[in-house]
Amino acid sequence: MRRDRLYQAGSLAVPLLAWQLAAGVFGLVSPSLLPPPLTIAETTATLLTQEGFRSDVLVTLQRTLVASLVGSTLGTVVGLAMGWNPQIKAVLSPLAAAIFPLPMIALLPLVILLLGSTETALVVTAGLGTFFVVLWNAMDGASGIESVHVDVARDNGATSTYRLFREVLLPGSLPLVLVGLRLGLSTSLLIVVAVELVAGGSGLGNFLWIAWMSYDITALYAGLVVSAVLGIAFTYGLGAIERRLVPWHADNRRTVVL
Repeated sequence: MRRDRLYQAGSLAVPLLAWQLAAGVFGLVSPSLLPPPLTIAETTATLLTQEGFRSDVLVTLQRTLVASLVGSTLGTVVGLAMGWNPQIKAVLSPLAAAIFPLPMIALLPLVILLLGSTETALVVTAGLGTFFVVLWNAMDGASGIESVHVDVARDNGATSTYRLFREVLLPGSLPLVLVGLRLGLSTSLLIVVAVELVAGGSGLGNFLWIAWMSYDITALYAGLVVSAVLGIAFTYGLGAIERRLVPWHADNRRTVVL
């Protein structure tokens, strides 16, 4: 475990050191195109003291969490139903398979047209991305439950659908559901920032667009750094929850791909 952490730290430290030397010491690359990491860090620290930038970060964070909560909840329910019931899977799988590969940001104009609110459309678009990521993982988790576990539960009095869901379906599917939640939250952040770039108004995506249009390259990198930090926090935060809830699965994670 300690060696893995050293490898992880090194995978970040070595490229950053090389970048700093190339851009900040030896001048091998133009600082106007690739500012040194220390310069970006200073700019990031300065931006975080500004209320406007903090507001953009909080707006993006709020949109991401709302979209992820709605999308992951619906994705879990529908995915478990599809994995548990072959008839439901047969009906919904073709539709889900058709929509899943679409770039969610391409659906934004249609969602705005249907809902009439850019803010709601942004959250719905990001929620759709999360929905499908969680759906496939939840479906695979439910379909992997062996029938013997259901039979044992029924023999012990779990005859109602609710008890089977609570005592068999959810616990048996939980490892892959948590994997889906972890991936879905990162997907939601990615889509939110991308939509903010297009829709404008507020958020980290809007900040990145303004920095680009004003050719403030250092601020652009600083915004990307904050976005990356949020993504890392989501990944490791949910990873810690996964290790706590399903420790037997944490060391053997697998991602379901359609």
